[in-house]
Amino acid sequence: MNTSVPAFRQTQRVLDDAFAPSESASAHLYISFGAHRIRVGVLDAQRNKFVALEDYEAETPSTVENAIATLQDLSASNPLLQERKWQQVRIGIKNQQFTLIPETLFDLNAREEYLRLNAVVEPEQEVVDHHEHPRLELVNVFTVPAALEAWLAMQFLDSPVEFVHQTSALMEGFLHMAERSTRPQLFIYVDKNYVTLVVLQGLKLEFCNSFFFTTSEDFIYYVLFVLQEKKMNPDQDQVMVWGELLLDSELHEVLRTYIRHVQFGKKPTDVGFSYRFDTLFNHRNFDMYSLHFCD
Repeated sequence: MNTSVPAFRQTQRVLDDAFAPSESASAHLYISFGAHRIRVGVLDAQRNKFVALEDYEAETPSTVENAIATLQDLSASNPLLQERKWQQVRIGIKNQQFTLIPETLFDLNAREEYLRLNAVVEPEQEVVDHHEHPRLELVNVFTVPAALEAWLAMQFLDSPVEFVHQTSALMEGFLHMAERSTRPQLFIYVDKNYVTLVVLQGLKLEFCNSFFFTTSEDFIYYVLFVLQEKKMNPDQDQVMVWGELLLDSELHEVLRTYIRHVQFGKKPTDVGFSYRFDTLFNHRNFDMYSLHFCD
C-alpha cells in the first residue's frame, strides 16, 4: 500500500468456500464507503446469500481522499476488487450530505438546490445523486465524491454501478425488520462518532437523521431528544440497536441507563448468509447488508 496513505487495517474477513471471485458475473458487489471505514461484501445472486465480507478501518484519523486512495491500492491485490464484471455493483456512501424529499415534490433538476438547504455542496469535488424509496414515498438526495465516482466507473466498466446513501440502506433494512405496530419504533445505527436515528410507524417514516458525537453524553442526548420529539416512552418503548458497539461498551451502558428496553438487532431477513458469517456479531455490518434492499 502507498506509504503516503494512512494505514487501514483489516478487522473482519469471511469467505464462503463455495464461492470463487471468478464467479462475479452472477454476484453482487456491495461497498460501504466512508472516510474511516470501508466494507466490501459479496452476495451470490443465484442463492440470494452473502458469501464474502471484508472490513477495513483507518488506524488514525482519515479523510475521504485517503479512503479513496486506500480502495485504489486494495484493488491492485484484492481478488474481489480485481474482478471487473459483476451483475451489480452498489456503493453506500457514508456522509452527512443528504436530504429527504417527498416524492410528490421531487424535481430532478432541483437536486442541488434541495441539498444546499441542509449542506454545503462543492461541485468541483462532489456530484449530486439520488435514490428513490417508493414504499416510503420519498427521495434521498445526497453527494458522492467525484473522484470515487470516476474511479469506480473505470474500475467496473462492464458492470452496472449504482450509488445510494447509507441512510437509504438503513431505512430499507429497517423496513424489513420493522414489526407491524401502531406505536412508533426507534432504530439506532452507531458508527465511529456518528449515530443514525430512524423512527418508523408501520411503513411510514417519522424521522431520519445522522448526528456527529464525541462523548456518550452527546450520544444519549440525541437519542433522548428523538424519543421526546416522537412522544415515545423510554420506560416502555423498545429500542433496537445496530452497528459499532459492544455489550460492555460505554455507549451501550448509557443506553441501558436511560432506556429500559434496549435490544441488539439481528442480521436482515429475506436474504441468506454463508455459515462463515456465524462468527460475526449479528448487529454489525447492517448498513452494508441492507444495500441489498435498495433496488
